[in-house]
Amino acid sequence: MAERKLDHAAEFAKAVREFNSWRFYDAHETLEDVWRECGGKARGKAAAERPDGRSSERDPLADFYQGIIKAAAGFHHLLRGNYAGTLRVLGDVPRLLEPYRPTTLGVDVERFLVDVERALAAVRELGAERIGEFDGTMVPGIGVSGQWTVDSE
Repeated sequence: MAERKLDHAAEFAKAVREFNSWRFYDAHETLEDVWRECGGKARGKAAAERPDGRSSERDPLADFYQGIIKAAAGFHHLLRGNYAGTLRVLGDVPRLLEPYRPTTLGVDVERFLVDVERALAAVRELGAERIGEFDGTMVPGIGVSGQWTVDSE
């Protein structure tokens, strides 16, 4: 039986719409399947070998998708008042997205990272006791211009 392959462009566009609507959990779930299909969690040669004997290479966009997933999860934690979870998960976003600056798949990664880092600084300044006072206008959107700009195949 043939394995179902996701339409990465359509799923990414859906996840961006969900993220920008503050449906962070949904955005995380939407992109997680794409990330896994791209070899997410696969590290090294052994991880790239499949049980059916075929080789699967890790897509160069896997870390990009994981960065967006972690941003969604981090803002989900923030909205739920989970200070430690917010810092832990959002704190990993710059490492994952840095290599994709300035733009990937039409996303202004440069601007997004500046906004994520600004939000993180505000969370740290508030501390665990005052996280509920976070200014929601600091939650960034994912700006996407034009089209699917990186070949993901």
